[in-house]
Amino acid sequence: MRKFAIVFFALTLILGSLSMTAYANDCTKDTPVDRFGDWFCNLGKKPKIKNRNIATRKANRLADCAEKQAREAAGPFST
Repeated sequence: MRKFAIVFFALTLILGSLSMTAYANDCTKDTPVDRFGDWFCNLGKKPKIKNRNIATRKANRLADCAEKQAREAAGPFST
């Protein structure tokens, strides 16, 4: 358990210190962080379920990114 905690905190520090270039500016592109999250989420699952989960996660990321871009384009005073 102690080794797991050390590895978890090390990964948290590494992923938290990634530069902003690691995050996608284009909504359709996957970043290494996205691919790692997809891999970790589907660890040990059957291929059919993996494909469904990855498609769902990509669709959610695309919708969130599009919403964020729309809010930024609307300006700082819109709700």
